[in-house]
Amino acid sequence: MNNFDKKISDKVKNYLDENVEFSTEESEKIHLKIQQEFYKSRSANPLYWTVLASAAIIVLVLSLSFLKSPIVVPENEHVAQGSSNENITLPEGEELAVDLSDIEQMNIGAEMPRLLYADNQIAVMQGTFGVVVYNMQDSIVTNRISYEQIKSYGISMMLASVSQDGTTIFIGNDDMSMSSNKYIFTHQYDISTRIIKKTTQQPSNLFSPKTIEQPGYHEQYDDLQYGTSHNIVEFDKSFIYLRSAKWEMKDLQIVNCLYEDGESKVFDVFK
Repeated sequence: MNNFDKKISDKVKNYLDENVEFSTEESEKIHLKIQQEFYKSRSANPLYWTVLASAAIIVLVLSLSFLKSPIVVPENEHVAQGSSNENITLPEGEELAVDLSDIEQMNIGAEMPRLLYADNQIAVMQGTFGVVVYNMQDSIVTNRISYEQIKSYGISMMLASVSQDGTTIFIGNDDMSMSSNKYIFTHQYDISTRIIKKTTQQPSNLFSPKTIEQPGYHEQYDDLQYGTSHNIVEFDKSFIYLRSAKWEMKDLQIVNCLYEDGESKVFDVFK
């Protein structure tokens, strides 16, 4: 309404107030008529219903968003605090995949891999590849815990030992500054299921291979053309050790040597 229309409306209103009077009954009828016309015009207006429908949709969407369940960390995961106080979700109780794609380009490094455990069926060893389980019955690597995989558990330098029965690998941080031989294991890995999870208690009885002096330090071993491990696992009639003709990890071998006749059975770990 512009200024001109407003002035006309005001004049008409003043005139009616001064010259026209309605009874109470007439006033109520006029008021009722005005209300009927108001609702009639509003219901016939498409814009009104469009705005009303849009408002209803917005209210519905907002209501649904508030009804959503809160985010819950799955039972097989735990949350730790990072160095900058951010929440980091770490896997817990999950199966570790066996990926050997990096072995082809891997070097043995400064030291030969070493045996952690062996029996008539499997050999468990640790090297620059992390920890590997080799099945000598099927001639295949069945398990691997790489250093890259274990980083997500807060383990930067992996310490690993195997239970006496060869079913579980215990893992912790290899703290070189520790003055005692009491290591702290934080996780355990089930060889049969490949599942890693937090350990509930420290193991009391771990498998211990026999440490030997490395061949090559003595003249009687000068004719050997292999790098060999510093430890062996002894059986009743034989012993097992690791060797490699080159400093490439793909050439790593397990040797089962018989005491009686000196014959050996050789397994290529990564071939």
